[in-house]
Order: sequence, then C-alpha cells, then structure tokens
Amino acid sequence: MQTKPVLAALLSVLLLFYSCGKKDNNPNPPPTPVPGCAGGIAPANNSFVTTSSITLNWNAVSGATSYDIYFGSSPNPTTVIAASVTGTSYNYSIPATPNITYYWYALPKNASGTATGCTSNISSFTYIEIRSPNPFGYYVVGYMPYYRNLADIPDVKFRMTNAVIYAFYGVNGSGGLTAPSSGSSLADVITKSRANNAKVLLGINDGSGDGKTNFKNMASTAAGRNNFIKTLMNLVRANNLDGIDMDWEYPTISDGSDITFTALMKELSDSLHRDGRYYLSCAITAGKYAGARDAIRNEIFPYVDFFNIMAYDDFSTTVPYRHHSDYALAQTCLNYWLTTRGMPAGKAVLGLPAYGRPSGITQSNTVLTYKTILSQGGNPQLDSAIVSAGGFTNYTIYYNGQYTVKRKAKLAKDIAAGVMIWEKGQDAVDNNSLLKAACDTVGRVY
Repeated sequence: MQTKPVLAALLSVLLLFYSCGKKDNNPNPPPTPVPGCAGGIAPANNSFVTTSSITLNWNAVSGATSYDIYFGSSPNPTTVIAASVTGTSYNYSIPATPNITYYWYALPKNASGTATGCTSNISSFTYIEIRSPNPFGYYVVGYMPYYRNLADIPDVKFRMTNAVIYAFYGVNGSGGLTAPSSGSSLADVITKSRANNAKVLLGINDGSGDGKTNFKNMASTAAGRNNFIKTLMNLVRANNLDGIDMDWEYPTISDGSDITFTALMKELSDSLHRDGRYYLSCAITAGKYAGARDAIRNEIFPYVDFFNIMAYDDFSTTVPYRHHSDYALAQTCLNYWLTTRGMPAGKAVLGLPAYGRPSGITQSNTVLTYKTILSQGGNPQLDSAIVSAGGFTNYTIYYNGQYTVKRKAKLAKDIAAGVMIWEKGQDAVDNNSLLKAACDTVGRVY
C-alpha cells in the first residue's frame, strides 16, 4: 500500500539531482567584461624628464590580462611600441633630442576585447637637457654696483672683464625681488657691457641688509624657492641676461640653511642650465675660517659654473700691521677650496679687492678705494700706504697694488680659473689699473 509514495519520493530526488547537475555543467558561462582604461602614473603628466632612458608606469586595471602601449610625438599617438605587456611598466629609450614632447597611454585588453575611449587618459612629458653652458676660458669678473656712476667707468674697463655682475637686486622673504631705486640701471649696464663684449649676470643679495634673513626665509620652503626662481627666470629672459650670481652671505649649519641653500642652488641650476643657456655663479667665503665655509656643501659644486672666492677682508680692529688680502691669503683660500674640499679648478675664481683696509683701529669710515689711496700718495706697486680718513690721520692702510695683483692673476691661471674684482668703480682708470695688471699678466687682449 506504500509503494506509490516511496516511488514519488525517489522521483523527486532524481529530478533534483538532474537539475543540479545540469546547472553545474552549463557550457555557456557569462563572458568576462572588457576592461576599462588605465591611468598613467609616471612620468607624471606634463612633466620634464632629463634622461633618454625612461620607464612608463600605469595603474593596474581589473580584468585586464595585458596592455598595448601607444607612444609618439603627436597628441593622439597611433604607434604601438609594445603589445601585450603583462605588467604595469615598460622601459623605453627615446631620442636624445631636447624639447620634444611625447604622448603615451597603456590600452588594457583581455580575451573579451580591448578597452575603448581611452584617449582621454593620454599622458605627456617633455625631454629636456640640463647642462652647463661653455666656460669662458680665463674668467675676469667685475662687479658693477648700482651706486657707481656708469659714466665714470671707461669702456676699456668693461672690455677687460669678460663677465660683468650687476650688484644687486635684493630678495625678500617670500622670493620676490627689489631693484635699486636709484643709480645706474640694469638696462644701462647691460647696454655698456654688450657693447664691450662682456657677458652680464645679475647679482642677488639679501634685501634685509644683514645678508641672510630674507634668503633664509625664502629658501626654507619649496614655495618660497619656487617663487624666487620663477621671478628670476622671468627677469633673466626679459632682459636677455647671461645668468645669475648668488650672494648669500652666508648660509650656516647651525640653523639648517646649508641644506636649504643646497636645495635652492640645485633648483636654480636646473632652471638656468636648461639647454645650457644661462650661467650660475656664486660668491663664497674665503674659506680660511671654519663656520661659514662649512655650509657650502660639496653637493653644490656641480650646480654652479664658477665660484667667486672672496679672498679678502681678513682684518682685525685690534691687531696692527695685518694685511687683509695678501698673497698668502690667496694661496690659503685656493688650497682649501681646491685641495681640501675638491672644488673643480675650472670653477674657482680668485677674488681681488680694489680697496684697502687698516688694521688695529676702528674700521668706521676708514676703508678707502684703491684709486683714493693712490690720490693720497699710495704707490701702485706697493701694498700699503699712509693715509687719512674717517677722523684718523697718518694711519697705515693695506691694499693690493699691481705687483700683488699680477702674482695673484698668475696663481689663478696656474691652478684655478680666473680672477674677480670687487669692484669696477674702485679701480684706477689709468695705467695704474688693477684690472689692467691682471689682464696684461694673463695675456687677455682688451
């Protein structure tokens, strides 16, 4: 009597088993979706690269099994440089031709097909060359302060120098620049320098007056450095300058400005040296004493084209008969920077003073220009004279005469790269000129 219910139950189990087996063995599963588009990661969009060997990186896309890489110099590249790349990066070499912009994107794909509508994900980068411009040969650098009357300095004094540094524009704490409000203008100095075959660099000092506060504040942030460099580059291009001379006197290790100074010089160098277009020079401490010299880190040597070594002002208000810039100081300074520190000899420019300082007395109003010393009876071939100034009478002042300048110029020719003079307006304008003595010694025609 129970046979029918049992059979019905068995039939139900069989039907269930059959239906489950049929579901598990479906021969037509749903297809894998076509992947979406990939975004470029590196090089960053609209960035610059300085090497011809690059690595393209993109983000992984869900469902993608490989990527085709489109690359070219047109905004919508159609050339596939690599097909079916299974990773998310690809190494590629581009021609070392500066200022070419390249466009690229990675197109994801899988067995179901290739992503579409991905041209909006195209990234670009520009290859640029960063290199120093060609050296001058033997540098003869002359500072030209804005407060000197340009008409008082004859053309021949400009022909003697192959680089003129206009001194100075001042920087503020946020990276802005202030031009002198009076005196000889940058435009007039450029005109006179160009007429006499001299390159022109713009000197930048600290607008605060203490030589460091504004530089320190500006360089302490990436935004400050960026603003400063943008402002400078606009000024350089607008005035067709040949470069920039940095006169931060001085960064120090104690406040960390050695680090930010190094960062600033690297970033400024990258901008000025694009396509080897503009020069970067830097005035640095004599190097005789520890402290300021230690903040000039070796890392900046490759960034700067030449260093104006201020081998002077080694004076004392209490010790008499001490020359502030004798030949021995020049030897000491060059030995430190070239031998102890390893500065490239082709970048070392020895500073010469065109003024004198006393020793052993208060300095106020007792510093005299070289031409003033001569006017008080100083001998152009000697290094000291008895003069009067600033309420002091018949005191000894120490300076560089032509003989010492010739020795220093020869030293710089033998082991360094040239000489710098502070400054043009202090030099004599006749045959007693210190610039003349230097040029005659090294055979510079003017």
